Amino acid sequence: MYSETVSEIHNFAFMSFNSIEFYIIAAMVAAAVVAFASKPSRKGVARTILQPGALSHSGLEEKSIQLTCNDDGTVILIRHGIEGVNKDGAVSIAITVIAFDITIEERIVPGRITDDVYPDTATFTLDFMAEERYHISYHSETTGLFTATTIHNRPGIHITKHLQ
Repeated sequence: MYSETVSEIHNFAFMSFNSIEFYIIAAMVAAAVVAFASKPSRKGVARTILQPGALSHSGLEEKSIQLTCNDDGTVILIRHGIEGVNKDGAVSIAITVIAFDITIEERIVPGRITDDVYPDTATFTLDFMAEERYHISYHSETTGLFTATTIHNRPGIHITKHLQ
């Protein structure tokens, strides 16, 4: 009886591995495993923060952003080379934060046209960042300029990136 059972198991296994159905099922299981493994991880909930900029005139005409990490964990973002904004205008940013990815959209309102000295710098304080590494992309819709960088929010870190 024992030899018949072993023989039946051997015959069943031999028939299973030689059938087309077995290989189709095995291919489907392998495809499911690959699909599950390549699924991107969930990043989390997106937060949007709107911030007005403090306008000033520095005389720097080069279009760039400057990021400076402070001891208290805040990051100062300075946008240089702003054109076409007077003292009645405004520069603000919409910040979208998803985990450690930060997207900044610049919005410029020129204001009334006057003969006054035009501000060319806007300063923002980013106070929502922990001491982590962040990927930042900065988009200026009005000018069509863009830059991207990575910053490790540690005291004393200073980065300047040109807008292209």
